[in-house]
Amino acid sequence: MDRALEMLVFCTVVDKGTFVGATHPLNMSKAAISHYVSGLEERLGARLLHRTTRRLLLTDEGRQFYHQAKDVLAMMDAAEEAVSSAAPEPVGVLRVNAPVSFGVLHLGPIWAEFMKAYPRGELDISLNDRLVDLVEGGV
Repeated sequence: MDRALEMLVFCTVVDKGTFVGATHPLNMSKAAISHYVSGLEERLGARLLHRTTRRLLLTDEGRQFYHQAKDVLAMMDAAEEAVSSAAPEPVGVLRVNAPVSFGVLHLGPIWAEFMKAYPRGELDISLNDRLVDLVEGGV
């Protein structure tokens, strides 16, 4: 099973206080949630929850696992946010070297759109009809 999903299911059950309470935020059935928590307990070789007909109580091991799992899930969220927040908007310099006719006919109409879409980007445009050595030219 997916260890991160097991952690998420377990932490959601603890946060909501019941298996039924965790069904909506996880979009899972009570049986699926129970399966994940039981699988986690079996994999760890430790009982994490005392189950009664009315409520759930964390064991000492469950309390320790819960706090560490919450930290791990928070770190995973932060890592994904750091990457995904940078992905939609390119930052830096886009250098373009192209023949004059190609630049005028094909690239000219899209420069303004590019600058509107990516205001943190810069364009370094060089339109000329000479042969360019990209390495020597620092491009």
